[in-house]
Amino acid sequence: MEVSPVYMQSDDSEQDRPAYPRVFPTGEARKSDHLKAGLCVDFPVSVVLPAGGTGERTGLQTPKQFCPFLGRPLISYTVESFERVSWIQTVVVVVAKENTGLMMDIIQRFQHKKVLVVPGGSTRHRSICNGVAALGEQRRPAAHKPKVVIIHDAVRPFVDEDFLHKIATAAKEQGAAGAIRPLVSTVIATTSEGYLDHSLERAKYRASEMPQGFTYDVICEAYQKCTESDFEFGTECLHLALQYCGTNAKLIDGPPTLWKVTYKRDLAAAESIIKGDFPSSQPSFLHGLLSISP
Repeated sequence: MEVSPVYMQSDDSEQDRPAYPRVFPTGEARKSDHLKAGLCVDFPVSVVLPAGGTGERTGLQTPKQFCPFLGRPLISYTVESFERVSWIQTVVVVVAKENTGLMMDIIQRFQHKKVLVVPGGSTRHRSICNGVAALGEQRRPAAHKPKVVIIHDAVRPFVDEDFLHKIATAAKEQGAAGAIRPLVSTVIATTSEGYLDHSLERAKYRASEMPQGFTYDVICEAYQKCTESDFEFGTECLHLALQYCGTNAKLIDGPPTLWKVTYKRDLAAAESIIKGDFPSSQPSFLHGLLSISP
């Protein structure tokens, strides 16, 4: 699949939601020397961040990945989470074509240094496929081709290096790896008439979360072999790896920090976390916005 990446480097409900822990390091801890002893990766790792969503569930005109939190778009915090990890070489951000200019402005303004902007597709899988394809383009130096690709959501900014290391290492060893969390609500199946059909035993099931990691060859093969139906209606990359490559992913229990900014109530929670860890950030636009009930 051909894509047209834009290379950019700066000059210099509460019961069914997890807790909102603070995870961003502050001050000196955000610098490159914050790495914990022993956290090293001897193979190239890159990241694909699909960021083409419209944010319908928040009820906002601005897609939530571009909503400003204390003067800075949410996606900028997510990018920083990966840029501060020394062993991650490239962060591919996949955006809707009409938002390419906006993303370029964000890169320049906040001096992101590892970002490659790629136009997205009409669905989540098409966008991720575009991002993966950009990493393997022939015009990119061979040394930059990753061994492992981590796929994450642009609206999950609270991810730490420890867990990324677990995902990357397991993906290299197994071919694929993904984060899981316990289900906190019972899942039921309904009849077409709206009655209970059956329920699932919650203890046997887990929620699939992000990040997920794949060897570059596995995720490429999965997208080369998958069907149009997969592209249009599928959402689970781990399933593609199993179905089309025979790669059974290693599943790793993730921390509660992996929650996704999805609903309007999440905007306030995310801002509260960011405010505590980035005291120099500018005033928020959310004060009036969040007075509207979700």
